[in-house]
Amino acid sequence: MPKIMASTPAPSEADTRGLSRGDDKSTGPDALDRPTGPESAGTTDSSGTGPVVGSPEHGPDDSDVLVTDRPWSWRRIGPAAASIAVYLALSVAIFWHIWSADPTAVSQTGGDQFGTMWFLQWFPFAILHGHSPFFSNFANYPYGVNLLTNTSVPLLGVVASPITLIWGSIASFNVLITLALPASATAGYFFALRWVAWRPAAFVAGLLYGFSPYEIAQSSGHLNLTFVVFTPLILLVVHELLVRQHGSPRRWGIVLGLLGAGQFFISSELLASTVIIGTICAVVGAIAGYRSVQSHLRYAAAGLAWAAGTTAVLLVYPAWFAVRGPGHISGPIQLVPQGYRADLLGPVIPDSLLRIAPSHLAQIADKFSNSPTENGSYLGITLLLVLAVGTVVLWRRSVVVRVTAIAGAAAFVLSLGASLVVKANPPGSATGFPLPEWILTKLPLLSNTIPVRYSLYVTLFAALLLAVILDQLRAALAERRPPAHSSSQRTAPDRRIMATVVPLLISVVVLVPLVPVEPFTAIGPVGTPAYFTSPALQQVPSGSVAVVYPYPTSKVPNAQAWQAASRMRFRMPGGYFLVSQGPDNKIAFSPTLAYTRTTLTAQVLSQLVEGAPPPESPALRSVLLAEFRAWHVRTVIAFPTLAANPAQSVQFLTWLLGAPPKVQPGAARVWYGIR
Repeated sequence: MPKIMASTPAPSEADTRGLSRGDDKSTGPDALDRPTGPESAGTTDSSGTGPVVGSPEHGPDDSDVLVTDRPWSWRRIGPAAASIAVYLALSVAIFWHIWSADPTAVSQTGGDQFGTMWFLQWFPFAILHGHSPFFSNFANYPYGVNLLTNTSVPLLGVVASPITLIWGSIASFNVLITLALPASATAGYFFALRWVAWRPAAFVAGLLYGFSPYEIAQSSGHLNLTFVVFTPLILLVVHELLVRQHGSPRRWGIVLGLLGAGQFFISSELLASTVIIGTICAVVGAIAGYRSVQSHLRYAAAGLAWAAGTTAVLLVYPAWFAVRGPGHISGPIQLVPQGYRADLLGPVIPDSLLRIAPSHLAQIADKFSNSPTENGSYLGITLLLVLAVGTVVLWRRSVVVRVTAIAGAAAFVLSLGASLVVKANPPGSATGFPLPEWILTKLPLLSNTIPVRYSLYVTLFAALLLAVILDQLRAALAERRPPAHSSSQRTAPDRRIMATVVPLLISVVVLVPLVPVEPFTAIGPVGTPAYFTSPALQQVPSGSVAVVYPYPTSKVPNAQAWQAASRMRFRMPGGYFLVSQGPDNKIAFSPTLAYTRTTLTAQVLSQLVEGAPPPESPALRSVLLAEFRAWHVRTVIAFPTLAANPAQSVQFLTWLLGAPPKVQPGAARVWYGIR
């Protein structure tokens, strides 16, 4: 079956001298799943009948341990544990301004962050109170929100429920966004370890994947796109089904189905793009390993059938709910996906999120993909040079190099979008030289994928390719001996030192340009008014409807974080969510309210917060109060100090509601018992 990311057998001593000699010996079935490097060169015992340490049956983990080591001995798990500890420490350093303050009150602030906090609060609340986990009318009341249409991360919401219930959704968001980087790096570590024997090479791969410019950019607020643990694991299991084929195909098929479902409940967009990239890998691998396709076909078909069945059982209803359930959106969800596509020069021009970024270059790169938080395409000239040289040297000898390089190049082309952009701010429409991603824009659902986010896969394949290059370089240096006529008397320990130092120096050279600006500075108090955590909130009937001012929209989304802090005490009209509007269920969007359903209340209160309300008239008051009655509004909770003209806000709401407000904690002005 296809040799997806399969590596070459360890080269002989003659081949490793010079690192560039030798014919391609990696096209047979025996070469499909072997790690590189001298430690993985399979050998047999003296009888020639059984494998010993370093054989493919033992894998790359056994190169430096005794056969008698226990499976969970420290020498086996120690390197992985140390790698994870380093990844975690780096992530804490990046988010230090959170963890050195109060993680229950301080976080990243903005609409995407507040929305995620709301989602994280909803799932334990829904479970404990018997509500649907996929739909809620506690926001955008009375129309509701289809959570599967939104970036609601249900799986992470359930996993983080204990933290949310004890410390609140701000704390759970902080924990998850901090863990997303090291968890993704750990997945990248084990992904690379499938094909390399030298663990430091796998560590470097994990570091590159988990702390790449893509990850740093998305960790500015997109938890669903930062927690990219499942992507490399899915590709690993696909490789297991199509190439290695060890164990039961039913077991691996079920695992693949579970991983696919897990990814759906974190980001359906990344699940779709992972399927596309996985298909590309399978096709390229089938071409590279055409001789073994037929012999692997039956096992692969059985495993994929189990995967399809598992996925169907787990996702048929959620997928239907997302596209046809209550509150679903018909038509495009991403209105201008082509506005977020990578620039051709993105891999070589650093933006302002990187520590080594000259200002004149950062000013250029900050326009790529229309936002630094989406532009994750930078790799750096030094990394690109190492990858290019290593790919050329190892091309004939390693299937994993060929498949990885081609898949990475394909992912980069997809990240460029439907048409080419060079050193420019991409327009929302695909104009210019056409590219293959144009095909996806014509397909249902896939047209909603944002092109630049394929940079994730560019980084993943770059990390694997770098790991293989470092691993092969170490193997060559460790086995290289001076020519017979040379006066050098380099000993085996000297060669081992050189074989360790040189790859590590190369790693430093390629990773230093990717160091982000840390710790993150766009962190501060969420600013939840004291009213939402005070006993005064108990005056709001549980589950009743409350209008919050400033009215929650994508431009002023604070009320979503406040409602989450109240532990979903009340239902709330409005909010920054992807919701439908009108009989055709198109996405709700307007120039004034952006991604918020248009209602008279939303329009009037949004004008009021900007200091320009419509003229007071009996007709306006009558229509607004009629909308309140239709929504069963019982309470209005206002924070006039956040408006352009606080006195004007109080006066207008008093005129509308016919009575003065009650002053409450946290500068709140509240009207109770509205009928």
